[in-house]
Parts: sequence; structure tokens; C-alpha cells
Amino acid sequence: MKKQLSKAGKLVVVAATSICLLSACATIDPKTGERKDPLEKFNRAMWNINYNYLDPYILKPAAEGWKNYVPMPLRVGLVNIANNLDEPASFVNYLLEGKPKIAMLHFTRFWFNTIFGLGGLIDWADKIPSLTVSHDSDRRFGDTLGVYGVKTGPYVMLPAYGPATPREDLGNLADYTYPVFSLLEWPVGLAKYVVQGLDKRAALLGKGKLLKDSQDPYIMFREAYFQNLNYRIHGDKAVVKPEPQLSQADLDEIDG
Repeated sequence: MKKQLSKAGKLVVVAATSICLLSACATIDPKTGERKDPLEKFNRAMWNINYNYLDPYILKPAAEGWKNYVPMPLRVGLVNIANNLDEPASFVNYLLEGKPKIAMLHFTRFWFNTIFGLGGLIDWADKIPSLTVSHDSDRRFGDTLGVYGVKTGPYVMLPAYGPATPREDLGNLADYTYPVFSLLEWPVGLAKYVVQGLDKRAALLGKGKLLKDSQDPYIMFREAYFQNLNYRIHGDKAVVKPEPQLSQADLDEIDG
């Protein structure tokens, strides 16, 4: 156990160091105010693959099957288990931000749902007003780094995976090193990712018209992604451009 925790700590340090180095370049050009996208040619090619092929022919049908054929109680239970596995990371990350009160809220939710909710299958904590959290209250290490002023780094669109930045995705790797999640085998992590991904894609079914009808879907999606990251860090104080965008609920779904 101690050896695993020590290894986890080292991975967190390595991830944090890598993020700081990779995110050194600013994402906004201070002269023009435009977002830098040095990999735009590559990103647009990957966007075309994801948006025009992988999503309509693979992800969307899978999400429709998840929504239409998996019984709702089972869907809710599986999502609850997956979300419960995020609680330890939220606990640690809020502690790192100096917010012990909300950190203990996530810690309490985790042990309460794990013990009384059959491993998180039933979200009993959400039925108790003092233990209720908002849908975007989960905290990632990437969010914590953002609170301390670490830039996101260059935007990358990856095939099948979707949007990524060094701060967020290396931060996600750090989250996977925290107990209890680090003590579980890798298939559990894959199952968690699949369940949450399917459920979030299913929530967006029928909401793609605004994106489809936009002048440049790639730009609109990219800006919505960064707006969501900004909102996760700053909440209602987040600065957003006064141009037509997806609703906040849709923004929350874009980055999980």
C-alpha cells in the first residue's frame, strides 16, 4: 500500500512538472486577443474524422442504444458508480486549493455512498441536503492547476478521444493516481470512462443543431470547450465572449 501511494505521489509530481512546462505558451495572443491554435491544421483534420465519421457512425448510435435500450435504473446506477469514483480526486484537489470544507463534503459523499449505496450504485448522499453538490462540483487536478494560474497549453483535437490540452489531460493522469482509484485495476478506469462518455453523449442527443448551423463548427466547439474549462475554475465569474454559444448545460457536457 505504502509503495503504491509513494508511486502515486511521484506520478503527480511528474505530471504537474510536465504540465507547467507544456503549458508555458499562452493560449491567447496578447496583441490580437485571438486564441492561438498552432496545431489548427492537424486539429481540423481530426475534427473532420470525429465530427463527420466517428460520432455519427459510432458514438451517436452507441449513445442512442445506451439511452433507448439500457433500462434507466441500470443506467443511473452505473453512472452513480462511475461518478462515485471521482469523489476521492475531488477531495484531494479541493484540499490542494485550500478548500477543506468542500473537500470533506466530497470525502463524506464517497464513504457514505460506498457503504450505504452498494459501492455507489445508489446516490444516497444526493438525497441529503447537507451532502448535495452541483452537477459540476467534481474537481480535477487540471482545474486545481488552473486556479493557481497554470495555462492550459496548446489545444489538440485527438481522434476518438476529442479535445485535449496538456493541463487538463496530464492533470487527469494525476487524478488516476489518487487512492481509491489507483488501487483498482485498469479495466475499472476504462469502464468508468465509457459509462460517463456514453451518458454525456446521450444527454446531447438532439442538441447538435446549433453546432451544425454555426458558420464554423470547429471554432464554435473549440471556444465552448475553453469556456467550459474557464467556468469550472471561475464559476459565474468566468469571462465569456458575448457571441452565440451553447448553453451552460451543453458546455458542461462537452468536457465531461
